[in-house]
Amino acid sequence: YEKEEWFATFWQQFRNPFLVAAMMDQHIRKKVKVSDEEVDDYYEKMHYEYTLSQIVVAEEEEALEIRDEIMAGEDFAAVARKYSLGMAAEEGGFVGSNTIGKIHWWVEEALFGMKEGEVSEPLRTSSGYALLKLHRIRKIVPEADKEFARRRIRAIKEKKGIEDYKAKVEKEIGLTFFPDAINIAYKSLPDDIPFEDIVSYKVTRKNAPKLNIPEKYRDLIICQYVDGTYTLNDFEEIYESMGLPERPRRQYGKENIVQIMHKRVFDAVLPAYAEQDIKILEIPEVRDALEKRKEQFLVYQLYKDQIRDNVIVTEVEIKHYYDEHKKELLTAEQRDFSILVTKEREKAQEAALRARKGEDFGLLVKQLSEDPSAKENLGKTGLITEGHYGEYDAVAFSLPREGDISDPMKISRGWAVIKINSIAKGTMPTLFEASQKIKQQLIEEKSENELQTRLEKWSKDYTVNIYEDNLKKAELTRTRL
Repeated sequence: YEKEEWFATFWQQFRNPFLVAAMMDQHIRKKVKVSDEEVDDYYEKMHYEYTLSQIVVAEEEEALEIRDEIMAGEDFAAVARKYSLGMAAEEGGFVGSNTIGKIHWWVEEALFGMKEGEVSEPLRTSSGYALLKLHRIRKIVPEADKEFARRRIRAIKEKKGIEDYKAKVEKEIGLTFFPDAINIAYKSLPDDIPFEDIVSYKVTRKNAPKLNIPEKYRDLIICQYVDGTYTLNDFEEIYESMGLPERPRRQYGKENIVQIMHKRVFDAVLPAYAEQDIKILEIPEVRDALEKRKEQFLVYQLYKDQIRDNVIVTEVEIKHYYDEHKKELLTAEQRDFSILVTKEREKAQEAALRARKGEDFGLLVKQLSEDPSAKENLGKTGLITEGHYGEYDAVAFSLPREGDISDPMKISRGWAVIKINSIAKGTMPTLFEASQKIKQQLIEEKSENELQTRLEKWSKDYTVNIYEDNLKKAELTRTRL
């Protein structure tokens, strides 16, 4: 396989991200340390909620110029509507309120040194640079504990280290974005496809609406660096090559386009940086791990060519499996319910009583719930199966009817009241709907049986020496690529 052309292409596609991941692991993640003092300090900061707006642009120089306009008296919201690439641009950049631990780490770091009414210096983000305006600081009781704070600090340090690496590389290669081209790319996006249409295959890559970049703009450069240039024509090719869920969407703003182009550039640049500048393959454990993955792939490809691709599943077998396994094929019941959370039992009892008298449960959540996220989603879970909300499931999936209100229930954060919004009973798929899933299951079963038959035959055809002492030292695992 190693001599075949397709393998070289595949291996390059796997090898590049492996090198980057290994570089980040060896030079960032393994070096991260978190002290008890850092945990105590961060936990104290988790006692505050911040309300803010932001402006997002692609270049630091543009961010500095925009900040100068604001400091000279221009209205932040008006400037955001004019320049921001963020998804909240039309709302004047207003992104609402949130607590420490639920905000991007780079935003948190800026907020810690700001006062109400202040505008930050330009902050580097994953898609460019941002300016923040802090409207309000409010004291709250944090939902999470110090263990969460420890995990959060570690994650922040890792992400910050990765972004510092990328910023260093970006500066070295002279990566530059061009706002006019970004604006044209965004205006050329088709209307957003509902995600449910993608999941249900109502819309596929074959019938999805196309990107519509005017011919006269196709040669405009959207970004460039020392070793390459991307035009709007290149952006269209990138767009068409992406899966529907990953494509840029209007709802995510122009920032999403910058993020995608950032990723494309770094996918091209970072592997060479890891190998040539960092010399990541000179680390024995990295080099050995890469070789091991190659061996695993070659073994899998042998299994695929010799066994799995030769398995045949007939329509009769699919029908038989369907008839014999209807219970397993039945989809699970789904429920959409709303949760009102409060620390006081009396407050929960009041909410349940008022809801049963006919008051709108969403408004009650907005008025009484002490869960910060409930203010935005009114406590709604959306349609989910049992298992998503551990401590609520027993009650939420036992109430018999839509519209039922639970009694106050004790939870880890205090007390909760649940209202059932809708119930989607489990359904039995048709033979046509289930056929693909059944076919894959039968292919797996037949392939496994054939593999065992081949292994027994090979063990008879070849002399196999088993070294028991060495075997005791090994851990047998099955790897699927």
